[in-house]
Amino acid sequence: MNRSSYPPLKSLSQNFLRNETQAKNLVDRLPLTSLDTVVELGAGQGALTFLLAEKVSRVLAVEIDAGLSAELKEKMLLAGKKNIKVVHEDLLKTDWNEWFKTLNGPFSIVGNLPYHISTPILFKVIENRPIIKGAYVMLQKEVADRLLAQPGTKEYGVITILIGYYARIQSLLQLKPGSFFPRPKVSSTFIELLFRQEPTPKIEDQDLFQWTVRSSFAQRRKQIKNALSAEARFPALLIAKALEMNQTDPQCRGETLTIGQFVTLSNTLADLLKNPL
Repeated sequence: MNRSSYPPLKSLSQNFLRNETQAKNLVDRLPLTSLDTVVELGAGQGALTFLLAEKVSRVLAVEIDAGLSAELKEKMLLAGKKNIKVVHEDLLKTDWNEWFKTLNGPFSIVGNLPYHISTPILFKVIENRPIIKGAYVMLQKEVADRLLAQPGTKEYGVITILIGYYARIQSLLQLKPGSFFPRPKVSSTFIELLFRQEPTPKIEDQDLFQWTVRSSFAQRRKQIKNALSAEARFPALLIAKALEMNQTDPQCRGETLTIGQFVTLSNTLADLLKNPL
């Protein structure tokens, strides 16, 4: 791929995909058609941008680096690509509804996410799921492993549950460090997130659900009854009653509970707070 005039910035965790064969293989795997629109998160040097533009109707290429953004606009003009729009924005600070308006409807997300902000971006994706058809993103392998983890494993944790409740996740492609410049210290995984239309069981109180999950893993070696009582947010007797009503062993650890069990536990706590016994 063409070298850029702008060196990668460590402060932005810029690791550019430089393997053209893998870039094409990656885009070929995306279930996108000429009817789709795409927002590319962190377009960088355009390794995926122009391949995406060959596959879909419109690409909105978002890039926070002013130099790369300007360079990508020049490349777009030279290539005569009229279905690409480059925007210089901070994707974490932007209202994604503006992208919805620009593209006249729901869009798919594609991106090679900066490692240092990949988790906040994933939560931003979940937050905006009503206007997103699906998300296809490159992550540090460790983060992808956590998203794909099963209960009882060391990788299973907060992000597994809070993202996994809303989306089905699968791995599409593994890439070695040598596929990027500068070469990262770890491998990467390209994953697909497809949103559940009506996640079940339904969460009664979003804040309480997130608190239940985060508290259960705050000190993951603690028994769940102690983990949930650590902040003294609720009386220990209330915690014990909720665990009993859900037939959850108070001596188990949070890492053994499924996503559904966390939802029902937080719903029980919500009910007990409204209707104390």
